[in-house]
Amino acid sequence: MIKNYLNLISSKKSQIVILILLNICSLIFIFLPYNIFVNMIDLKLSYGIQDVYNSFNAMGEEGRVINIYSTLILDTVYPILYVSLILGAYVKMFSKNGYILFIPILTGLFDLSENIQSVIMNLNYSKLDESQVVLASLTTSLKWLFVVLMILILVFGIFQKKFAKRNL
Repeated sequence: MIKNYLNLISSKKSQIVILILLNICSLIFIFLPYNIFVNMIDLKLSYGIQDVYNSFNAMGEEGRVINIYSTLILDTVYPILYVSLILGAYVKMFSKNGYILFIPILTGLFDLSENIQSVIMNLNYSKLDESQVVLASLTTSLKWLFVVLMILILVFGIFQKKFAKRNL
């Protein structure tokens, strides 16, 4: 089953479809009302309790409600798409090293965990707990660390493949 999924997402057609869907999700994020996009705390590398209050205040009450739904729906679809896109590329580039597939999977898990924590903080807005914010911020930082690692591995794979073709 996993092998079938990896074969599916590594096809050129699937990669193009996933990339298009990823861009559509990105556009939806950008055009969310109430300044949600510019105040999304998960776009920061790290944050504290005051940053969370500032972001949530800037969205306003109606914006926070929409933010909860967009986090649960759109921001759940988003990591599934980018993890699938990267996994598809990794399958093509690193077919002999299956362990490398865990990097995008972990990235997606950190992202999904971050989304859950963001919703919890939003629901507990009036009585935010510092420890919850620290945990959420740590998860966000780990997500970004893994995003960078995931991209560096992708760039490495592209260069490795390009130079391998030249040496043939």
